[in-house]
Amino acid sequence: MRGFRIDLPRRQIEVARKNLSLTDAQFRQRAIEVITGVQRSYWDLVFALRNLQIQRKSVLDARTQLEHNQRLVAEGQLAPIDIVAAETQLANFEQAEFTALEDVTRAENNLKNLVAEDQHSPLWNVSVVPTDDVDLTPPQVSLSDAMKAATENRQELKQSDLAREINLLDQKLYRDQTKPQIDLVGTYGVVGNAGTLTSAVSPFSLTTNQLVTRVNQLSALAGLPVLPPTPTTSIPSNLIGGYGQSISNLASNQFNNFRVGVSISLPLRNRTAEGQLGHALVEGRRIATQREQLEQLIQVEVRNALQSLTTAEARLRSAAVARADAEQQYESEKRKLDAGQSTVFLVLERQTALATARGNELRAQTDLNKAIAELQRATGNSLTANNVTVRVR
Repeated sequence: MRGFRIDLPRRQIEVARKNLSLTDAQFRQRAIEVITGVQRSYWDLVFALRNLQIQRKSVLDARTQLEHNQRLVAEGQLAPIDIVAAETQLANFEQAEFTALEDVTRAENNLKNLVAEDQHSPLWNVSVVPTDDVDLTPPQVSLSDAMKAATENRQELKQSDLAREINLLDQKLYRDQTKPQIDLVGTYGVVGNAGTLTSAVSPFSLTTNQLVTRVNQLSALAGLPVLPPTPTTSIPSNLIGGYGQSISNLASNQFNNFRVGVSISLPLRNRTAEGQLGHALVEGRRIATQREQLEQLIQVEVRNALQSLTTAEARLRSAAVARADAEQQYESEKRKLDAGQSTVFLVLERQTALATARGNELRAQTDLNKAIAELQRATGNSLTANNVTVRVR
C-alpha cells in the first residue's frame, strides 16, 4: 500500500532525471538567447560600417560640390555666399562622419563583448570585419507553420512540461503517504555463546548452599539422614573458552534465533501528507495556468515576429525606391544649377535628402535581418538555422 509503488528515494531519482532534462532545456534556451543577441549586435555592426561609408560618400559629395561652387563663383555664375553654404554642408557631413565612426567602435565593442571569452582575448586587439551579405532572403513562413515550429522547438514549453511531470511525481508521492502501511517484518540472528570457568561460588546459590549445610548439621544431631546433594549440570565443552570459542560458535551457527511478523500502520489522519498533497495540487494548477500564459505569449511573439518581417520587407522596398529617386533628383538638381535654373540651396537640400535616403535604406535592410533573427528565436529554430549542435555528454 504505502511505499509500494513510490517512495521518497524513488521520487528523488525520478526528479534527478527530470532535472537533467530540465538543465538541458535551460541550456538550449540560453544558447538561443545568446545567438539572437550576437545576431543583433552583428547587424548593428554591419549597419554602423555601412553607415560610415554612406557618411564618407556624403562628405565626398559635399566636398565635390564645394569645389564646383568655387569654380562657378570664380566664373561669376554664383555669389560668394554660396561657397559659405557649401562649406556649412561639408562641416555638417563631417560631424555626421565622426559620429558614425564612434558608432562603429561602440557596435564592434558590443559584439566583441558577446563573442570574446574574457578581457584578455586576442579578439579585442583586432578589427571585426563582417562577411555575411546584408541582402538576406527572408523566409516565407505561414502563421500556422510558424506556430507549429514554436510549439515543437520552444525550450520554455519543454521546461513547463518537465515542471508538470515533477509536480505529478510529488502528487503521486504525497497521495501515497496518506495510505495505510503494511510491512512484512523478519529478523534472523546468530549468537556466539562462550565463557571461562571460574572456581568462585555463584552469588545466586551461596545462600542456598549455606542453608543446606546447616540443615544437614541439625539432621545429623537429630539422627536424621542428610539431604541428598544437588545434582550438578555439566557444561558443554563448546561453551567453554574465550573470544576464539565465541567466534567459532558464531561461525558454526549453533545458537540462532529468528522472528517473523507483520507490521500494520493505520494513520487516522496524516495531516502532514494531506497538507503536502494539497500544496502539490495547487502547484499543479499554477503550472497549468502558467503553461497557458506561456503558450499565449509565444503566440504573440510569433505573430509580432511575422508582422515585423513583413513590415521590414515593405520598408526595404519603399526605402530602395526613395533612395533611387533621391539620387535622380540630386543629379537633376546639379544639372539645373549648372544651367542656371536652380539654386545652391536646392542642390544642398537634395544632397541632404540623398544621404538620409541612403541611411533609411540601410536601416531597413538591417532591420529586416534583425527581424529574420527574431523570427528564428520566436519559432525556436535559432540553433538549426545557424548550424549549432548541442551535445550532451
